[in-house]
Amino acid sequence: MFSETFVPSIFSYKHRLLHLSVLFFILPYWYSHYNEQHRLSSYSVETAMFLSWERAIVKPGAMFKKVVIGFNCNVDLIVSGVRVVDALNTTCSEGKDQETLESLADLHQTFAHFFQRGAAAERYMSSEEQFNLLVTASEASTRSHHHIGGNAALMADRIAANFPSTEVYLVGPIGPRSQALIHPSVKRTNSTRILKDELHVILEYKQGEILGDWVAPSSSRFITSHDHFSGSMVVMEMFFKAIAQFRPDLVIITGVHLLEFQSREMRQEKMRLIKRNLLQINPKTPIHLELGSLADESFSTEVINKILPFVDSLGINEQELTFLSHIANGPHMEEYPVQAGTVHVHKVVEMLHWLLKTYGRDSTGQVYIESLQLKILIHFHCLTYHIMVSSGTDWSNLAAGLAAGARIAGRLSCNIGANTIDSELLEIRTAANFVLDKKMEKHYQFEAHNPIASWMREDVLFVFTPVLVCRLPSKTVGIDDAISATGLLYSQFYRLGRPTHW
Repeated sequence: MFSETFVPSIFSYKHRLLHLSVLFFILPYWYSHYNEQHRLSSYSVETAMFLSWERAIVKPGAMFKKVVIGFNCNVDLIVSGVRVVDALNTTCSEGKDQETLESLADLHQTFAHFFQRGAAAERYMSSEEQFNLLVTASEASTRSHHHIGGNAALMADRIAANFPSTEVYLVGPIGPRSQALIHPSVKRTNSTRILKDELHVILEYKQGEILGDWVAPSSSRFITSHDHFSGSMVVMEMFFKAIAQFRPDLVIITGVHLLEFQSREMRQEKMRLIKRNLLQINPKTPIHLELGSLADESFSTEVINKILPFVDSLGINEQELTFLSHIANGPHMEEYPVQAGTVHVHKVVEMLHWLLKTYGRDSTGQVYIESLQLKILIHFHCLTYHIMVSSGTDWSNLAAGLAAGARIAGRLSCNIGANTIDSELLEIRTAANFVLDKKMEKHYQFEAHNPIASWMREDVLFVFTPVLVCRLPSKTVGIDDAISATGLLYSQFYRLGRPTHW
């Protein structure tokens, strides 16, 4: 029999063993946690943001396998805007926005208008003769080079390069140079081949460049063109025919903004064609609309009334969003045209929420059974931040799509490789804290290791992230298309049943 003094000693020995085992368990965990915190704190802000995005980027359960994209394709002639405009021998005392450019003097005036604001824009040049003079001056520039262009071609090229398991079918006017420049895996149709490429002149400029009395507050670009085929009836018909034949699980429509420069009768006929064919697409196949630079108020109103309610996803930037709000008496309409820098986040949130709540009806004013609210995904992007907005239950994996789009923005503009993080070329231009949503009293506190914020406003989900900005961008054109294409491919779409308004 154990003695009375022996039993307590056994228990105390066991307690000591238990304490030691707990200590040996906690020490490695604490040491590992300490090392991890020390490692994280040693990262630069930019590197920490990149790594946090990497953690958020998760592939959706079901990737899009087949995509049809149309219908604007061209070759971009990229030049130094200041050099070319100075070489035109035109004069300009003040900048002024022109909806359509009739001469090189109009080009100079409109370029100056957006140059002094550091804002991107696109305008059509109605005179083919004047446009050819601009092309001649541009090709004589020592810094000119050619690149694949047009929203449809750029998005197709990006998806083919970054998502090899996704088949991409591009429908648009493809000339000899476009054929050579575009990614070889992109499927094309011979029915829209053209003998001579559509050409767009991209007048780029960098922050600090001087034009006359103006200094560019940020780097951007101005685009002008004289297209013949991108908005043609034949191309549009071939685009919708390809959808019926290829049976994609994602449709991307771009280039609608190019109809703006056609006669009222012609563009109304084409808008009816687009709407009629959108209604024929399988409702379980999502339709993405990549907007574009708009200038005509009447046409822009037609787009948001006749096309927007029939798509499932929208890509839009700050210039386009503020213009729509401006012409339709939306919130903060005074923000157009956007000045240097970007619009405050809470103002963009108000405009995005207004867009969703206002345009859930057709051009006759008939209210859909569902509600007035658009049931779509909006991917908003500007220089310093991106926002994804989702209404309804069709879209998911939005944080991954937002992070993927934000990650590619800085890399493309700085020409940084996919496996490289070069924080010396990138910088954060976000305040430490600011208001995200005034109505919901939602504030943002910047954390490099956790930059993504999300919140609900009524039944609308908002997801926000700041973006790393390239200090000295080597590229300004095509970034928006790459952001939208990447964010779209990482998002997931699933619709249970047919929408009640179809």
